[in-house]
Parts: sequence; C-alpha cells; structure tokens
Amino acid sequence: MPTKENVLKGLDAYEEHVRNYDLMFRQKNKLPKNYDYRPYRWCSRDIVFSLMVVRHNRHGNFLEVDVCLIANPPQYYENSGAKVALGFILSEAYKCGGSMEIVFTKNVEGGRVPAYICDLAIELKVKLKYVFEGHITPFEARQLYLGLVGFSGATKERIMKLAVDGKISPERACFVVIGGVWTLPEAESVILGSANPERILASLSDPADRHLYLSDLVVARTAIFGGSLDRKILRTELVENGEIVESEDEEFLVGIDFDAEYFAKIYRIENDLAVPWLQDKNLVLKQGQQMVVLVRSRSDTEIKRFFPRDLRSLDGLISKYQGGQIESVVFYLTTRDFEDLSAPTKEEIVKVLNQKGVSLLISPESVAGLTKETIRRLETGKVIRQ
Repeated sequence: MPTKENVLKGLDAYEEHVRNYDLMFRQKNKLPKNYDYRPYRWCSRDIVFSLMVVRHNRHGNFLEVDVCLIANPPQYYENSGAKVALGFILSEAYKCGGSMEIVFTKNVEGGRVPAYICDLAIELKVKLKYVFEGHITPFEARQLYLGLVGFSGATKERIMKLAVDGKISPERACFVVIGGVWTLPEAESVILGSANPERILASLSDPADRHLYLSDLVVARTAIFGGSLDRKILRTELVENGEIVESEDEEFLVGIDFDAEYFAKIYRIENDLAVPWLQDKNLVLKQGQQMVVLVRSRSDTEIKRFFPRDLRSLDGLISKYQGGQIESVVFYLTTRDFEDLSAPTKEEIVKVLNQKGVSLLISPESVAGLTKETIRRLETGKVIRQ
C-alpha cells in the first residue's frame, strides 16, 4: 500500500501535469507527441481506478511513468485498478515503439514499482527483479502482458512458437486484444484455428493474394461470428427506472474455451443460462453443464454445400464431449442466411440435426455484415505498430 505522503505527492504532480497539458495543448488546440507528458484518468462511471502520467523517453527508449496512482475499489474484483493501470502502461509502451522497458520516476512511491503492480505481478507469477529501482525490464513486461491478457496455455504456446519463428511478437498479440481490435476469445480462435494466425493478427493479408486473403477472411469472419455469441451470452441486463439497460461492468458468469480441431466454442455454465437464438423452443442450461457450439459463418449456398461436412464435425463433437463427466449439449450455430434456403432444405437440415440431438442456433448476423466487419478489423490492424 502506498503511504499517504506518496498519494498526496502523486496528486500534486498529477494536477500540475493537467495544468501544463491544458496550457500547452488544449488551449492551443494541439495534440501531444509520444515524448510529451500526457495525463490520463481511468474510470468506470463515478469510480476512479487510476490516475496516470506517461511519456516515451526518446533517449533511453523506454516508457517513463511520472504519476501512477492506483485504487482497488472493494466493489470490484481484486487488483482491478492495478490491471487497468498495468494494461495501459504496457499497451502505451508498445504503441510508442519503445523497448517495452518501464521506468517509474521519484513521484511514484519514491521511485519504486507501485505496490499494487507488485501484488499483481505475484498473482501473474512474474518475478520483478528491480522493484526498488523503479524498473520493469522488457522481458518482465512481456511476461506481464501475456499474463494480463489471460491467454490459455495452448494459446501462449502457439504465440511463443510464432515469436521464435519471427512471425509475430507476443506484444502484438497482446496489444490487439487489450486495444480492442479482437476480444480474447476471438483472438484465441484465430491463433488456434488458423494455419497462419500472424497474417490476421498483424493484418498482413493482401487482397491481391486472392486465395490467401479469402482463406484469412473466412477464419477471421468465423472468429468474429463466434464472438457475437460470446457477447450475447456474457451480456448482463439491468433494470433502471423501469427500462432494461446493459451493464458496462457486469457480465454473465461463463467460461469460454475453444476447440481448434472442429472450430467450436465451449461454454462452461456457472449460472443458469437461457440459450439464445434457438428456433421454436426454449432451453435453459443449468450450472455445471457445458454448451458445445459448432461455429459456421456460411452463406445460404455454402450452408447447403458444406452441411454434410458440418455433420461429420458434429459427430466428432458428440463423440468427444457427450458421455463425459461434464454434461454437454451440442449446438450448430449459423447465420441468418439460413432463412434464405428453400423450405424443404431447411426442414431437412432441422430434421437431421434433431435426429442427432443437436439444436440449431440462428444468429441475427449475416455473412455480408460479418465480412464487412472482418475487413474493417483487418484494415484497423494495419495502422498498429508491427
């Protein structure tokens, strides 16, 4: 815990930086450079998680942190403020193009690594060697970044193999998640489900290389399609003033895994869940059950053409997950392009799925909309540091 004197000193330094920022940039309608001190405040509604002031030190090629005040609000999970602060610091270090080294000035708890960040490092099982010197080394920063994002063990292993092969840096894989280009489950679907995930995460896909580009597009589109189901399941609705609103802080309790063999999403149910997008029936999964979803973002023509192949994948999922210790229910997720099929074709598909005990989920997403979003994500990644 920082002392009262350290907190007051940090607040004074933060206020001075804010005044200087207003004078040098806001009043002159200018934008700061990476090497200028920039104050930030990280909040959720009326709760402040962290006050930060950072800049890129061009001489030492590291990120310099002049103010780092962190709160640990009791109504949020443990180390929530430290996770917000550290996520920003590491992302800023990557964005600014430095070595990923972090240096804290004397304004930060007397020149040491903040105590809350040290606690978080212990939680992430990363040993910091230069706590009292106020330094986080590039190696330590990368380990913290990977741990903070929360990649699964298989995903970390794939990322490190790609890094050793010189295809993508671990920082890039972390930044596209922390920066909001891809959600964590979407990124894991890409990393584990693609033969060349670096082309997607680093936005190296070129439409001129038509076959490679279309292959990347299908994988990325399917990952985004699975992400739409993630958001639907995780979304928590609250009632305020008689109206239903979505909570920005609270999410439904569910664990999300990915089966790379079949490109399927595995949801571990921790509270009773009303399954969304079911057709003509209601189904509530109970705590302890498992939702196994074969994700396929296909047009109506592709659904008809590849359904026999999808059936073989469904047979594989049924054999792999049903009958185990965890009760599993298998689903087939497709786009609303399904509705464009002829009535006899739709009836036949539903009949075959019912015979196998598989439920059909029809998303409101279309292939056209998913493709547009996929192209936007790939284009967004091109403006991020490689």
